[in-house]
Amino acid sequence: MKVPSKAGDVPEIRPEQLSEADDSIFGFPPRFGVMEAQFKAFFYAKQELWAAQALAGKPAGIFWSTGFHGGRPELTA
Repeated sequence: MKVPSKAGDVPEIRPEQLSEADDSIFGFPPRFGVMEAQFKAFFYAKQELWAAQALAGKPAGIFWSTGFHGGRPELTA
């Protein structure tokens, strides 16, 4: 798809590392009005954290970017 390679110094977080953070914010472009499968898999992988309430009391946020109120993928910014 001719996507440039990601720089080697960009850290990636694993779901189990979220309990170490003070807060978290996630952003993603929608695909057909919903979040991408990789992002859903990341959230599903932290079910143990939710069950143990390891993230209770920590602020969190989500944002997305789209060029149309329906989230049409061809207009996603």
